Amino acid sequence: MIPPSYFTVQVGFAPLPPPWFHALREIEVETTTGRASIFRLHFDLSRNAFGDFDALAIDLFRPLVPITIRIAAGPGIPLAIINGFVADGQLGASNTPGASTYEVVGMDALGTIMAHVDAPFTWPNMSDDVIATAILGRYGMIPVVTPTPPMRTMLDTTTTQRGTDSAFLQSLARRNGFNLYLQPEPISGRDMGHFHPPLVPPLPPQGVLSIDFGAQTNLDSFSVTNDMLGPTGVVGAKTDPRTRVPIPVVAPVAAEMPMGLEPALNRIIPPPIESSHGSDSASPAEAQYLAMQRATQSARTIRATAEVDGLKYARPLFAGVPVLVRGAGRQSSGLYFVESVTHRISRDEYKQSVGLWRNAVGLTGAEVFVDPLAAA
Repeated sequence: MIPPSYFTVQVGFAPLPPPWFHALREIEVETTTGRASIFRLHFDLSRNAFGDFDALAIDLFRPLVPITIRIAAGPGIPLAIINGFVADGQLGASNTPGASTYEVVGMDALGTIMAHVDAPFTWPNMSDDVIATAILGRYGMIPVVTPTPPMRTMLDTTTTQRGTDSAFLQSLARRNGFNLYLQPEPISGRDMGHFHPPLVPPLPPQGVLSIDFGAQTNLDSFSVTNDMLGPTGVVGAKTDPRTRVPIPVVAPVAAEMPMGLEPALNRIIPPPIESSHGSDSASPAEAQYLAMQRATQSARTIRATAEVDGLKYARPLFAGVPVLVRGAGRQSSGLYFVESVTHRISRDEYKQSVGLWRNAVGLTGAEVFVDPLAAA
């Protein structure tokens, strides 16, 4: 039995007005851990007695109007999947009655209000996590931040912000090998600003996706690619700015927990090595830290795409949290990190297109393929 599903759209913290709600054909929301999330509202238009488009008679979607979209696919309250702001409106007028359309496009704060003001600012004697917490706090967000090593002092260099808050945070995230993304707390809907490494084990998975698994199947398709020669270690040297002595920089393995039996970097014999490339590291310690991040990122070469039946899965998937996959064979089943989710919501169906990665192959034997929130 598939539980009932419904969605809600709030415009300026109020429900979508009836003329717009009746015209709404489809909602598309793309959430990701690598850039700003985006939403699209697709409307079908018709003419009113005055010859104008019925829904467009109300100038509702003005620049930076806040939008909140929630989805409930199963028992319980609707869960917030995105908070965004209107950025674009696209009208498609047609001679055919009822064929005219209007598309509202918006992005979360990373792509809108945090990308508005470009003002230089200095952050002396502050680690990257303290800087990220301060910037996210400006916008009233809940910071979910992992501490970073305090590697930069005024004796070495001073971190100077050039560019918008969004662009600067993205540069800090790349330097640390972190994910930077915004995601609403599902119940309250308040935005949380994430600045941390990918949430891999020991974090528990958010659910179980099943392909070709009888009545428990909730995947329409699942495909995997493995760039087997992609993982690489890093070797190099960094000159100490005080003593002028070259210090070795060595990162032979990934610095995060493997998500399967055999780590991707350990499968290649002999292991590939690349020279430590030029960076803006201010000290040997920071150069070593950056090399470890480079080796860790290179090991995430097992990538998958999946099409999820949202009604059978009975709830939305969230980017940034692991998920278990079963039914794809011993090499490809197991724990995956959810990198992106595209929700397609209409009155007839609910589909989720998911982008996944992992840094190892095979089952460890410790996976527990039990989903307590699965639909009965």
